[in-house]
Amino acid sequence: MGSQIRQRQLIDILRNDPTVLVNDLARKFDVSGSTIRRDLNDLEKIGIVRRVHGGAIVEDHLAKEPPFEVREITQRDEKALVGKAAASVVKDGMTIFIDGGTTTPFIVPNLKGLEKLTVVTVGLNVVCELVSFPSIITIQLGGELHIKTQTFAGPLSVQILQTCGLSFDLAFISAVGVSAAYGATNQILDRVPQKQEAIQLSRKVAIVVDGSKIGQVALAHIVSMQDVDVLITDPSSPIEELNAIRALGPEIILAE
Repeated sequence: MGSQIRQRQLIDILRNDPTVLVNDLARKFDVSGSTIRRDLNDLEKIGIVRRVHGGAIVEDHLAKEPPFEVREITQRDEKALVGKAAASVVKDGMTIFIDGGTTTPFIVPNLKGLEKLTVVTVGLNVVCELVSFPSIITIQLGGELHIKTQTFAGPLSVQILQTCGLSFDLAFISAVGVSAAYGATNQILDRVPQKQEAIQLSRKVAIVVDGSKIGQVALAHIVSMQDVDVLITDPSSPIEELNAIRALGPEIILAE
């Protein structure tokens, strides 16, 4: 097992049982105590956990995400720039997947003028934007409406993706955190399989986030940056983290 996979699993364990000891973790992963301590030190350096005697606890910021209403009105200028930059890579005749979130709706107004475009989405707020563009063929995937994110999620939406023979030229995926070490991550667990299925069905994958998400890590892993084609963000992103992500292969588009 690689260290990144083990460290992601360590985060999950510590969230559920903050009292677990290093020796217990070493036995669970069949590695030495020094290996676990090194993993915890690495996680502490990037602010995910805080070391305590005999173990570690997950920092509060990892477990919390601002309410949708707050996220919807913050970083609006940056999100608008990211949306415009994302739309610039869409071409006539494409079938694209647009994820839910508070950044992805900003893609839609910039699709005006494109011909023979099909958009598949799980975002209720994305659909509301698409209503103004009758020339765009819009497909809303079903599922349980997650009120706090205005997104349809759960097993039904995943099943639709798996069984309807859909494929995408390009998928725009949102995330709560994006880092070189842990890839794109999300806070809501039942949205992760949906995102992963859309990624599998897409010829090209673009992560779209504002700069406040770069360098952050959330609970659940979506995709490693090695498997992402494009990261679209804004110039407020930390340069050091962007350079680390770029070294893994993705093209980085900074919205100006």
